[in-house]
Amino acid sequence: MANAKKIFLSTVSLFLIMGTALSLYSCTNSVAETSKDDTSNLSSTTELSDETTQEAKPLTENTAEEETVAEIATTEEETTAEEITTVEETITEEETESQPKTTMTRAQFNELLSDLPVSIIDTKYTVQDNEYKSLYPDLLKAILKNNTNSDIKDAVIAFVAWDKNNLPVKIKGSSSYSDGEYIVPVDYDDINLIPGDTYGESSGFGIDEKCIIEKFEAICVSFETFYGQKWSNPYYDEWCTLYEGVKLTENLTVDVIIEDSSFDDSNNIPAQSNIDEKALLEKINAQEVHVISTEYTVQDDKYKNVYPDLIQAIFVNNSEHDIKNAVIAFVAWDKNGLPVKIKGKSSYNDPTYIIEVNYGDINMIPGSTYGESSGYGVDERCGINKFNAIVVSYEAFDGENWSNPLYDDWCELYEGRVIK
Repeated sequence: MANAKKIFLSTVSLFLIMGTALSLYSCTNSVAETSKDDTSNLSSTTELSDETTQEAKPLTENTAEEETVAEIATTEEETTAEEITTVEETITEEETESQPKTTMTRAQFNELLSDLPVSIIDTKYTVQDNEYKSLYPDLLKAILKNNTNSDIKDAVIAFVAWDKNNLPVKIKGSSSYSDGEYIVPVDYDDINLIPGDTYGESSGFGIDEKCIIEKFEAICVSFETFYGQKWSNPYYDEWCTLYEGVKLTENLTVDVIIEDSSFDDSNNIPAQSNIDEKALLEKINAQEVHVISTEYTVQDDKYKNVYPDLIQAIFVNNSEHDIKNAVIAFVAWDKNGLPVKIKGKSSYNDPTYIIEVNYGDINMIPGSTYGESSGYGVDERCGINKFNAIVVSYEAFDGENWSNPLYDDWCELYEGRVIK
C-alpha cells in the first residue's frame, strides 16, 4: 500500500513538473517575441539623438522581466520538490508509527519484563507489627535484580495493587497526605546494587493501615548508575495500560511494540579525581591536629536501636593550644567499594556522602589524643565496610580558631567516589 502511494505521488509530481516546464516555455517565447520587436524598433532609431536613444531603456526592463519569470519558474520547481519530500517524509513517519503490535497475555508480558536490565524477581507483603502499624507499617517489597555489568546507584520502582475481590486499590504511603493512586512510583535511593546482585529483601514501601491489599505487582521504571548512565523502561506505559485501575483477571491482555530495551554499560568507568591521594594524605598527616586512626565499633549485635554501631576517629593534638571543640568529617564505602551515604542513628537529616560531626567539650591538651571511647552512632542500614576521617576545624580555649585548608581537596578526592 505504501509503495502504491509513492508511485501515485511520483506520477503526480512528474505531471506538475511537466506542466511547469510547458508554462515556462510559453512565457519564454512570449518574452523572446517582445524582445525581437523592441530590437527592431531600436535599429530603426539608431540615428536619433542621444536624448532619443535614452527612450530605448524599456528593452532592459523586459530583460529583467524575463529573469523574473525564470526565477518564478525555478521557485515553483523547488516548491514542488519540497512538497514531494514532505509527503514522502509523512508516509515514512506513518510507516514507523504503524509498526506491528503484539497482543500479549499477562504471563507473556511478564516474561518479556523478566529479560530487562533490571527485573523484579519476587514481591512480598510484610507485616511488621499487628498492633502498632502507625509506627511499623506493612511493607510492599519488590526484590529487584541487576542484570547489567554496572553498579546501580538509584532506581524507581512502581507498585499496583488489588483487594481480595481483585478490584484495584489506591495505594497510600504510611506518611503520605495524598488520597493514594492506583500506580505509585517509589524512589529506591542509594541502593548500591552491583552486577548480578539483588536488593529489596530487607526494605520496602510502607503503606497506610487502611489500604487493604491482597496482591500486588511491581516494575522497575528507571535506574541510574554510579557512572552517570541512565535507563528508562520502554514498556512502562504498556504496564500502566494493563494494570492501572483495572480489575485483575486471567484474560487481561496488552498490545506491545517490541523495542530495544538493552542497556549500554560499556562506559562504566569510575570518575577519577585529579588530586594525588598519596601526596594529599602526607600533607594532612603532617598537620598539628590530625586523625591518626579510625575504628568501626559494634556495641551490640541485637539491640542496635539502643546501642548503634559507632564510627570512631582518634585524633591527636600536636599544637600548643588547649582544644575546646573540634569538627570531624567522615566518608564511607560498602564492601564493594561503592560510596555510602552516612545517616546518624538519631538524625532526621537526609544522609550524605560526607558528614561533619561536632566534638564538643573535648578538653584536649597539647600532646593528647581523643576519640578512643566515643564515636558517631550510625543507622544500622548504612552497611559501612570502610571509612576515612579528617579534622575539619578546631577551637581553642585561648580563642584560637583553625580551619583545615586541605579539607576541600579531601572532599573532592572522596565524596561520592567509587574506590574499586
